[in-house]
Amino acid sequence: MATCLIWLFFGSTGVGIMMGRYVQAVQVARDVAHMYSDGVDFSQTANQNIIVQQLSAGTGMTSNGGNGVVIFSKVSTVYAADCTAAGVSPCTNQGLPVFTQRIEIGNSALRASTFGTPNSAILDAQGNIDPSVYLSNSDATVRTAGFETALDNAVQRATGSAPVPPAQAQGDAAYVVEVFFQYPDLAFLGFGGSSGAYAQFIFH
Repeated sequence: MATCLIWLFFGSTGVGIMMGRYVQAVQVARDVAHMYSDGVDFSQTANQNIIVQQLSAGTGMTSNGGNGVVIFSKVSTVYAADCTAAGVSPCTNQGLPVFTQRIEIGNSALRASTFGTPNSAILDAQGNIDPSVYLSNSDATVRTAGFETALDNAVQRATGSAPVPPAQAQGDAAYVVEVFFQYPDLAFLGFGGSSGAYAQFIFH
């Protein structure tokens, strides 16, 4: 009987910690995505500290390591006028959603983005990707994977109906934030390794 009570106690504690970490991941993803869409530059250390020292407090995440990662992606759907303005021909990615920026804070080894990972060689110091790359598809990693479906599903959940045509028109941009926090405090219950809380928010 005592053994069962002990396991029930640890199980309840574990579930409570997991729920708390998930709620925190959702809150961080929502708040940071809102700031990102408002133009906050998270390539700057001072702005990264808002996440690491305040919003993610208690998770064990640091600016370049620890038990969490925050992934920022700016995704644009290429419009023909974009290629014309940039003098890019052929306009290989016309009508497709592509990464135009990628920033990662925390331990990037914990989890990759659900939507793909642009080659680090094509990112500048602020995580931006040059139009000559994302318009012409000179590096195929600029194309997203599954983004259109995720955005359409998000719009349907928010409005109650699926967008027609698809939610992101050519020329539009979306700001995506993905958050993952590990469960290091639950390692004794077998929730180590890749286990953790994941959340994503898209501001469009």
